[in-house]
Amino acid sequence: MIADAKHAELYCEWLDYIENHETKDACRFFVGLAASLKYLECYPVQKGTVKDFRFFDTKGEQPFAFIPNKQWLLFYFRLPAIRSGHYVLEIVRSKFDPVNVNTKGEWTLKLTNIADVQRLWALVGIE
Repeated sequence: MIADAKHAELYCEWLDYIENHETKDACRFFVGLAASLKYLECYPVQKGTVKDFRFFDTKGEQPFAFIPNKQWLLFYFRLPAIRSGHYVLEIVRSKFDPVNVNTKGEWTLKLTNIADVQRLWALVGIE
């Protein structure tokens, strides 16, 4: 474990929860990438049964998140990311299929392996 990581105990619990081995690897890879970010603070949260890995910017807004499921990671473009104008739904849809829009207007897509995470990381372009 990374020393002094916020809610660090959740990483092992979440990996035990994920059944798909490629998705476990994707989760490990994604968390590793997140640990190296300069401008976003990231950590896992669990409220009841909802598991949520959150990305916060310097204003305290949450532009991105992902939820680990048994077979995939459900990635969210939260409203601050959408409002930023840096992302275009049609471009996201050209890279991932399907991309859904939830009732809040957030975009969601499923990641099942490391290649999916790499493709998303390149699309999002965060450091």
